[in-house]
Amino acid sequence: MKFGKWRDEFEKNLGDLDKDERERVLAYYGEMYADMRDGGMTEEQAVQSFGEPQEAAKKILDGEGIPTRGEEDGQEQSSPPEERAQFYSRGSVDAIEVNGALGNTIIKFYDDENVTVDYPTTTLIDYRVKQRGGKIIITHKNLKWRPAAFRKSLIPDMTVLIPRAITPDCTINLAAGTLALGDGSFGNLNVYVEGGAFKAGNIECSDAQVTTDAGKIEAQSVICHRLTARINAGKMTVDSACGSQSEIDVNAGAAEFKNIDCKRTRVNVSMGAAKITLAGAKEDYDADIKNALGSCNLECRNLGCDRAVTGNVSLGSLKVYFSK
Repeated sequence: MKFGKWRDEFEKNLGDLDKDERERVLAYYGEMYADMRDGGMTEEQAVQSFGEPQEAAKKILDGEGIPTRGEEDGQEQSSPPEERAQFYSRGSVDAIEVNGALGNTIIKFYDDENVTVDYPTTTLIDYRVKQRGGKIIITHKNLKWRPAAFRKSLIPDMTVLIPRAITPDCTINLAAGTLALGDGSFGNLNVYVEGGAFKAGNIECSDAQVTTDAGKIEAQSVICHRLTARINAGKMTVDSACGSQSEIDVNAGAAEFKNIDCKRTRVNVSMGAAKITLAGAKEDYDADIKNALGSCNLECRNLGCDRAVTGNVSLGSLKVYFSK
């Protein structure tokens, strides 16, 4: 079984687990999966080590799963030694690349002149930050699968502060853990989530490309010229997308776009499910959706409209709604 499918089945069986705990549990398994793969395990071996998704979910609901915050087996959790370092940019910065691993990564804007990175240098995960011309690159080393150390330790956060006066291109690669992107403006934004969870606030950029393999992506608002979203597995939820063109490809997993305000929208569903709501009324759109073996609730075509929605449904389902 693929990890993405295991994760989806696992989440379905978590029942009424509250939102915060649900996200913590899913992030934990995403981190453990990435850690195992980095340690040399195959995807099949890593997934098998988790057991059946129904049984793993039952252990969580019975209180027998991952350690709770603060205590494990009656003992207080301890953080790794506070081995940290700070990086300050030199000269102008026009691009930032962040490669996140375990723990939490926080990116936000502030009122200062330098890009600042405050990061942990623990033995479990060792981040390195360097600047090449106008580009800042954040990478991680010494990421090893050490379950005992991981379960009993809290990985310190990494924080990236970006001056509000600049709009750099930003590339984010998230292997596991969580990454929170605050409100702000970028040049081009490229996000790839292999595992873990990515959350964004209100983002403005030129072009945005967002891909998830086996993780979870959430965004409040994305304003850009062109938005490209690919869901290979996992989930993607966007409250609002506004711009000239949006392209959504769902190979597996699920995608929900609650409000798309674009002149051109294209949705392709190979497997999985996509649910989108388009700004305006049905009569405002020239709709052309080709359906093979899947299902789609939109069967109209209005020629000569200013806006268009097109796509293909091979398998899976596509549901299209309108705000008016």
